[in-house]
Amino acid sequence: MRIAAVGDVHGGENLPALRKDLEGLEPPDLFLLAGDLTDHNDVDGFVEVVDAVRGRASCPVYGVFGNNEYSQSHGEYRKRSRVPLLDDEVATVRVAGRDVRIVGSTGSLDRPTWWQRTNLPGIARLYDERVAKIDALLQGDGFRILLTHYPPTYATMGGEKEEWRPELGSKKLEAVILRRRPDLVVHGHIHKGIPFATLATGQRTIDAFDPRGAIPVHNVAYPVTRTITVIDA
Repeated sequence: MRIAAVGDVHGGENLPALRKDLEGLEPPDLFLLAGDLTDHNDVDGFVEVVDAVRGRASCPVYGVFGNNEYSQSHGEYRKRSRVPLLDDEVATVRVAGRDVRIVGSTGSLDRPTWWQRTNLPGIARLYDERVAKIDALLQGDGFRILLTHYPPTYATMGGEKEEWRPELGSKKLEAVILRRRPDLVVHGHIHKGIPFATLATGQRTIDAFDPRGAIPVHNVAYPVTRTITVIDA
């Protein structure tokens, strides 16, 4: 199964480069959009990016909302883009002969940003509730992908400052990943991060050893990758 993924295109900022990447992309079986396809709630810019992807990819396309796709406009994004945009939801799609469950969410922050704390009462509770929702949605077997905008781990944060990391992603979700063990994790948001990391439990003792191996995590933010991420799964 060949999966293409991208996030943080931020509308016209990276759209010309993305169009060139799409021209050279071998056909994927599934295309994932990790949020922030636009800037400052510009729905037109979002639709331009989605149309560029759909114009080159005939496979199923699924996405999530980023922090630049404001919640009050989510209905308009869905209506105008005509792609499934998962908001703490799960979708099952047949890909390359097997059923794939995609759990999609904007994701969570361990500490809301100053702006969020000032302007969004109850945001910390919402983030905790979202962690619980994702935990429940990841239950079960079969091939599962966790697709979020905010990183559900600090492992891919790279050069981001330590003190800012709670406002960039979620260690709480990392614990969920290690317990539920999805086959693949894809996220965006982190512009100074690294494109790939793995998550595994500590295996210093026989009792802690997990034969299933590490869980791959891909940061597909365009400012990091400068291309479309392609994953063979």
